[in-house]
Amino acid sequence: MTFRQRCAVRFGRAAQHKLLVSLCVPVYGTEGLVGRFLDTVLQQADAPLFETIIVNDGSPGTKELRSIVKIYAKRFNAQGLPFVFLEHGKNLGLVEARRTAVNAASGEYIAFADSDDELPPAALRILYDAACTSGADIVHGKAAVFGTEGEPEARVAVFVRRAQNVYEGVLHGDAIMHGFLIKRLYSDFLWGKLFKTNLVQKAYAAIPFTYCTMAEDVLTYFFIALYADKYRGIPDIVYNYCINTGVTSRKEISDLAEWEKVCSAASVFTIILSYLDDHPSIGSEIRKAVKALGRTYRTDNLKQLEVCVTPVLQEEARAMLDEWWGIGVRN
Repeated sequence: MTFRQRCAVRFGRAAQHKLLVSLCVPVYGTEGLVGRFLDTVLQQADAPLFETIIVNDGSPGTKELRSIVKIYAKRFNAQGLPFVFLEHGKNLGLVEARRTAVNAASGEYIAFADSDDELPPAALRILYDAACTSGADIVHGKAAVFGTEGEPEARVAVFVRRAQNVYEGVLHGDAIMHGFLIKRLYSDFLWGKLFKTNLVQKAYAAIPFTYCTMAEDVLTYFFIALYADKYRGIPDIVYNYCINTGVTSRKEISDLAEWEKVCSAASVFTIILSYLDDHPSIGSEIRKAVKALGRTYRTDNLKQLEVCVTPVLQEEARAMLDEWWGIGVRN
């Protein structure tokens, strides 16, 4: 049995009881933080029976990650918690890493988390209890924001506002899509939410293969909202978000491959707009809102080009950005 196969075995209580939650966690370049994250998963107080699915998305630190996973697989096993480790041979981006986890999920519900963040002690219990009592297929809680040292106050304020943006009530049918896309009643982050597994799997079935590491939540949540019947927002803090790591941070970019990850946000809007072209009955109001959101992301890309990309790469980076966004997406 290979290392990957050993880690992919589901242990413990899952043999006798139905899994209730699948926690899906992509990993790329965050080996130094994975242990901290997994410690918070192990500390889930009175959690429903859950499995943790780690997807190594072709990380440059694969050797280190495998060593960490081997240690934590034993710790999860000791607590009777299923632990699954899957790997991509090369980096495919967040959309595909999450798709791999979703396709492997055995739980009734799915929760997403990033490996450089943390879970508050009772996060899974709070989300699951709210799902059970409300019957909602999307439960949404708030997030606390950490790692703000040295970050501009205005940028921190934006993240905090988005992380706390939860509609504390119930939305049904079309109001779920309108709530996040048009009225902006709540944020579209995948983390901080619990979803019925069949809903997420249906959404991914509608999303073509795409390399994307930016705005990927918008893409996935668009299709989740499209098919969802009931949303329930709660006031509880169920996620701890770290602002100063990953591709979203304003760190210097001196590599075109890294810059391409930033530009990949364009693929989100290309896919959604193409879907709307094929489904005109969804309505022009939704299309207008998608295009407006796309322009916001492109404006942010231009700002990152100005602030983050080293001068020697500016010309090539701008050409790459224009190629990714194209005329149809940015107009």
